[in-house]
Order: sequence, then C-alpha cells, then structure tokens
Amino acid sequence: MPEKQILNKGPAVIQWVSSKSGASPRRDYIPTRIRMGNGVELPFIGLGTSSVENSNEATEYSIRTALDLGYTHIDVTPGTHKIVGDVLKEYMDSGKLTRQDFFITTKLPCISHSRANVATALNSQLKYLQLDYVDLFLVQSPCGITIRQTAQGRNKFEPTNYSLPETWKGMEDVYNLKLTRAIGISNFNIDQITTVYCNANVVKPHNLQVEVHLHWPQKDLVVLCQSLNVSLTAYAPLGSPGLQQTIDQRGDTSPLDEPLVIYLAQKYKKSPAQILLKQLTQRNIVVIPRSVNAQHLRENLDSLNFTISDNDMEALANVRSRGRIYTYTSRYPYFLCLFNFFFNFRRNHPEYPFNENDDE
Repeated sequence: MPEKQILNKGPAVIQWVSSKSGASPRRDYIPTRIRMGNGVELPFIGLGTSSVENSNEATEYSIRTALDLGYTHIDVTPGTHKIVGDVLKEYMDSGKLTRQDFFITTKLPCISHSRANVATALNSQLKYLQLDYVDLFLVQSPCGITIRQTAQGRNKFEPTNYSLPETWKGMEDVYNLKLTRAIGISNFNIDQITTVYCNANVVKPHNLQVEVHLHWPQKDLVVLCQSLNVSLTAYAPLGSPGLQQTIDQRGDTSPLDEPLVIYLAQKYKKSPAQILLKQLTQRNIVVIPRSVNAQHLRENLDSLNFTISDNDMEALANVRSRGRIYTYTSRYPYFLCLFNFFFNFRRNHPEYPFNENDDE
C-alpha cells in the first residue's frame, strides 16, 4: 500500500502521494485530473505540441485532431505559440470551446531568467496565444543564459548572473498578477527543486515537468515531489519512439518493445502505448505524449479507461532503468539553431541539472 495517502473525493479528481511502484489507493473510480497544491485541476492526459516532422502543418493538424477528440490539456512547445493560439481562437470564436474548456501550459525560456524578465516573456507568449492567462507556467530549465554579441558579430552564450530564487520571484509575480493559474519548474534536479521550494517567499512550485518513462522511472524524484505536494508531468512518456535510431545506438530497446509491455498489452487488450501511459498516470504522473496520428491520439486519451493490477504495476516498476534520452537543450528542434553555439558550453553551466552517468 502507499506510504501516505491524501484522498479527495471529487468525481474525477484525485490528489494523493503514491508508492514508488504506483499501487492504487482506490479502485472505485478512475481519475481524469489531478488537483495541484493550489486547487487547480490538471488533466492527466495532455498533448505535446512539438512535432517529429517539425512542421507547422503537422503541429496544427495534431492540435485540431486532439481538440476534436476531446483533449483539454495542451503543452505548448517553444515556437508553437502562434499555431496553438490561432487554433484556439478559431474554436472559441465558433463556439466549439470556451476558455474554461482547456488547460494551457507554457514555459519561461532560458534567455528570460531574472525577476524582471519573467512577466515580459509571459506577456509576449500570451499575445501569440491570444489569451489573457495560461493555466500553468514553468521555468523551462534551471540554466539561465545571456546572449552577448562579440566584436565579430557572433552570438556568445554566457550563464546568467541571476539565481534560481531570484527568477522564482518573477514567477510568483506573474502568479499574483493572475497571468497564470499555477507555476512550476522543468528539468530541475532534486537539489534545484529543494532550492526553489525552500526559498519560495509566497508560492511553492505547483508542478515539475521532467522526462519520465518506463526506462527512466525517476522513482525517488516522484516520491519527493508528491511528498512536497508538487505534481509531476512526464514528457517523453513513451520513450520517444521518434528517436529510435538514438535508442538503437545506445544498444537499448524502446519501452514500446519491452517484452513485459507487449505481454500486458495482450492481457489487457490495449496497445503497448496505452500500457506505458497508464503505468504513469496510475503513479499519479501527468503525461504529454505527442503524435500526429489520429488513431494514436485517440488511444492515448483512452489510456485512462482501465486499471493495471497492483501486481502488474509492481512488475513494471522492476523493469531495469536504462537512463534518460534527452538533455534539455536537445529536446526542442525550434531551439537547435540557437543552441548550436551553446552546445559545447552547456555542460559547464553552473546550474546544468543532469549527471550524464546518473542511473537508478
């Protein structure tokens, strides 16, 4: 049984602290949302808007298809704010949706660290999104950078002088200004999470977004965040099948090809992707898989509609960890040109969050 439980008896909302394996404290209903520390409800299934094809057309198709299928949570990737905003405005203008029907997550870019820059960055995003507020605003990375132009006209990337607590003050400012309904962090390690949490003057982080999947379960991080009442969102919840070549080069298999996952898919009459997503949401982790395939989008949303037994959850928890796939600067194709100069420097950043040899 879970080490600690905090249950809320909403019809489709749950808030609890789970065990590492994800054993379920209740069986009498299946939640569709998790309640964050400030009471704002975050849908368990969201749409990641970055596209493997890296095209505006594919991203727009994915958003439209997801909304038509009933998605209510969109995680906005840097560079897609205008696309998301145009589609949402069209749906609201036509009466298909109201602002209260959907949940929007965006991020503070690395180049906007410092208290003064946070509101400016968020207001710029709101302009492209054509919205008055977002539902969740995250510090995208602990590595703040400053871009300085050299005498030769080249961009030089340098660590910002602003501390994480200083940037967090700006996050508290936009929260108090009601430009966002919740605030959080992304790609932070345990020490950095603790630094922000302990130095938050008014508002503690409501959410942490990191890479989590079967081969990188982040068990200790999950327990820490949920014990602090910080909800967790997993990007790459399927292990990024679009990066299969990278996975093959490491000599690993994709989580989708894990023998246990295939067996459980047959047992529960679900797809391997649905098993992987349900294993995470049953651990109370929000997932934001990306897809431009309508059938996959439907299956991802339908992954909430069953329960994995505690024994099978335990078996999935015992699958060997393989390590992370992403480092934060390589996640978004939109930023690759920006970070070409930064690539060799980033691991020397004083706030670089990842140990390349870390494992569980």
